[in-house]
Amino acid sequence: MTETRRTTETRWSQVAIATLAQNVATGLTFGSFGTLVLSIEAEYGASRAQSSLALSLALVALSLTAIVVGRMIDTVNLRTLMMTGAIACAAGFGAASVVTSPLALLLCYLLLIGPGTAMLGVLPSMTLATRWVPEDWRGRALGVVNMPVLVMAVPLAIAPLLGSHGPRAVFQVLALADLALVPILFFVRSGNASPAGGAMTATPAGAILRQPAFWLLALAIGLITGAGTMKLAHFIPLLTGQGRTFDEANGLLALSGGTGLIGSLLFGYLADRIGGPRALAFNAAIQAVVWMIFLAPVNLAVLTLDAIIVGACGGGVQGAFGVAVASRFGPDAFGRAFSLFQIATLPFLFGMTPIASVLFERSGSYHLPMALTVGALAFSSILLFAVSRLPAAPKGT
Repeated sequence: MTETRRTTETRWSQVAIATLAQNVATGLTFGSFGTLVLSIEAEYGASRAQSSLALSLALVALSLTAIVVGRMIDTVNLRTLMMTGAIACAAGFGAASVVTSPLALLLCYLLLIGPGTAMLGVLPSMTLATRWVPEDWRGRALGVVNMPVLVMAVPLAIAPLLGSHGPRAVFQVLALADLALVPILFFVRSGNASPAGGAMTATPAGAILRQPAFWLLALAIGLITGAGTMKLAHFIPLLTGQGRTFDEANGLLALSGGTGLIGSLLFGYLADRIGGPRALAFNAAIQAVVWMIFLAPVNLAVLTLDAIIVGACGGGVQGAFGVAVASRFGPDAFGRAFSLFQIATLPFLFGMTPIASVLFERSGSYHLPMALTVGALAFSSILLFAVSRLPAAPKGT
């Protein structure tokens, strides 16, 4: 009984560390960006396309690094990997606080912040939780890991500092926050067995890529996450362009991140009940409907409702997707499969944000990019329902 209690305590302590690491990685990198984007343009002399490109480059670097991480994650010590990621992010934010040109800032996101986020955030954190949690609790555990606490808190926390001291001071604080995580990561325990108790076995990439479900999932999740990234970069400029104040837009962005807490748990639970692909299909369908609000100026009450629903859906994507990956490809192949999804979705993560910027600059409004996003989300929902009807792949294929 003592051993069982010790194992249970270890299991949930690792889930807690994974949750903290994932929050620091995504909250500091992505949660801060929407609040910073306008001040980056003023401080560094960047255009809208250049400022939004920083986030896209970070995602490119994240995805490319994830390929390497996915290939080595079954052999490397997760503690070392995650500590390296935290230090790289700290170095990137520190460098961003002293550079003077848009190009140098872009390089900070490309060479340090993006790779660091990959080594600290979603892939190692979800792998850590997947290794320690039983299958019937996996959706809820991954829902907890992906609760976007800091995506909600960071915009509110940095806004006063941004107003009084500018983006360079904010970058310095973000660097210190990453460094503060390093001592906690000393307590990471990688785990060397699958939840079922068997030894881990390497799964060839070809066995994953040969499955039609991989490509359907990749297309669908690429469109969903690309839309979410575009929202982070353009949410505040879109609303201020419609006449909202910065404080109103930033508050709605923080509210959207906060409701992601509920969505992460809700869609994690739903994925445990009906499967990851179907949970994601409902998620995308709801987003497609609610995103139509952005096609025209509306009152603050409607925008608030939109922030709540879109935020809940956005917060629920990663947990449900993790269940879909683990259930179809198995926990032993989770890291490899997840890294392959990272590269397969790269065109969407990299392309949708700057494409929206170009469409905005050429048309003078956000109507076209928002309409295209609604269509992409609806199409994703159809793809995911199709995936949910595919037969499960035999073991070892």
